[in-house]
Amino acid sequence: MKSTVSIKGVLLKSTLLAGALAVSTASARADVTIGVLVPLTGELGEFGKIVAGAVELGVAEVNAAGGTKCGNLRTVVADTGGNPEVGIREATKMIESEGAVAVVGPTSGVMVALVDLAKRTKTVIMSPYAGTITLNELGGDYVYRTVSSDLGDGAASGLWLTDQGYKRVAFMVQNEESTISPAQVARDKLETSGIELTDYVVYNPGQPSYQAELVSVLANEPDAIYLAGGQQSGVTVIKEATAGGFEGEWLFTADLAVPEVFDAVGAQYLNGRAYVEFADADSSLPEFKAFDALYQEKTGGEPGPFAANSFDMANLIALSLESAESCTGEGINSVIRDVADGGEAVSSFAAGKEAIGAGKDINLEGASGPLAFDASGTPAGAYSIQQAKDGKWENVKFYPASAFE
Repeated sequence: MKSTVSIKGVLLKSTLLAGALAVSTASARADVTIGVLVPLTGELGEFGKIVAGAVELGVAEVNAAGGTKCGNLRTVVADTGGNPEVGIREATKMIESEGAVAVVGPTSGVMVALVDLAKRTKTVIMSPYAGTITLNELGGDYVYRTVSSDLGDGAASGLWLTDQGYKRVAFMVQNEESTISPAQVARDKLETSGIELTDYVVYNPGQPSYQAELVSVLANEPDAIYLAGGQQSGVTVIKEATAGGFEGEWLFTADLAVPEVFDAVGAQYLNGRAYVEFADADSSLPEFKAFDALYQEKTGGEPGPFAANSFDMANLIALSLESAESCTGEGINSVIRDVADGGEAVSSFAAGKEAIGAGKDINLEGASGPLAFDASGTPAGAYSIQQAKDGKWENVKFYPASAFE
């Protein structure tokens, strides 16, 4: 994947595009509603905008190809702010008032909170970035994701820290499951590799300062700090560590893989010293290249983190509707695994629709990579490491899924 970029305005562009295409392809069929439940505000707001924009792009492509046999796709969008209670309330509205057959885009905490609702109402929920290990046990029936588990993020982070040859590493981990679970895996990797863990600090988000937590970290002079935190807390930690004299390197988790962090911290404090790890698509695959070209054509910008995973969700749901016997969440759930793995390889909704119409089984090869689900509704994952260079993130290492087998 190329350097991440801000996509403010993409959601509006994509929504207008989807609306125009829906009007031009209108038919007697009723629309099929997909709920887009994302954090448009809060620490994960930039990711929510990326996800919503990419879903809208996928919906526009589905409708441009004539829609599904159940009708054109229609989206309703709601902002969770990353709050599970808000997520439950908004998802319930989408399902009960809007008739949504699927809800896509929840973050980890919101996704876990929606599991019971999904199964009770027989509505598919799917996320492009909810890596929480809780879903390793709860997912797989009405609950899916197009990204790998946090265990993979932790393994990729641990592998990178080991590959870099650091002797002493400190961990600073935000007190949330989505940051704690990969940090634990990364810590285990360091311990088995003989790297000294100088500190393992778990801190609460929302504090005005983290100087108390940094006292021991800075005193032990680690070669690198692994920072698993959100954008707001992460920026504060970076600033205070820098002011405290830290001159080593950083490895950030995915929440900080946005261009805004350079403005918030100061690019001069990150360039050449900071790296970020996140689940990523294999940019060498033809499916990703086609998506990348489409994204740039339609939005004028490069796809950010999880955009390919989000685009894949729209195609998975649309092709499941095309394959299912009923135009419902139950119908989607009954065929989605077969659509993701088990027939003729297709890489777009249009190609899949044609194959299904010809009586063929299909296998959707996604822009984010193979989408075959394991028992928990999770695909295998690949990961990228990007480095801060000249005020932007640039790829320096790609770990394919095979690196963790």
